[in-house]
Amino acid sequence: MIGQATQSAFTKVYVVFLMTIFFWVYTLAGLVVLGIGPALRAVTEMFMDNQWQYREYHFKAGWRQFKTDFWHVNLHSWTFLGIIAILVYNLYLSTQLKFSWILIVQFLIIFAIALTFSMGIFTLLLRSRYDVSFKNAVKLAAAQFFDNFPRLLLFLVATIAVIAAAAKWPGLILFLAPGTYIVVANWFSRKWYTKIDQLL
Repeated sequence: MIGQATQSAFTKVYVVFLMTIFFWVYTLAGLVVLGIGPALRAVTEMFMDNQWQYREYHFKAGWRQFKTDFWHVNLHSWTFLGIIAILVYNLYLSTQLKFSWILIVQFLIIFAIALTFSMGIFTLLLRSRYDVSFKNAVKLAAAQFFDNFPRLLLFLVATIAVIAAAAKWPGLILFLAPGTYIVVANWFSRKWYTKIDQLL
């Protein structure tokens, strides 16, 4: 039993490591700015298709996915990232104001950031798991955001935890963080997948 548990844990770490390495190679191939969205989509699809079957992870398969709809994936990725950047900038500007009512505005901006970020990740997961258009994936992502508040809160806390861990131990960013986050986000979405599967 201990041997099987150890092997299972090693397999999972190895898969996360492979996903992370592939992610960074694809990201660099796209000169980072144009690579991060397609790279994340490529490794997410690999995980959706193969889960923990480490022998099924092949660089060439991910590279084909990376090149598929490269510009469309970039457009969708930077739509979310652009909105988040604008919201973060407005949040920064709001900290320069000293009015009591600005706290309400800041709360609304923070909520909008959480909404946009979550919908971006959920859209990525849904399009990687299902053959669905970007528009319909966004609708499903919005429904997922409001579906279960406790689960959403745990997802956001897990996101902050991964970011904090990566900030404290930078080596995680290079070797584990991106792959780990995909696995974590997918795990938190599993009940939503079940609901969608029941409707199909």
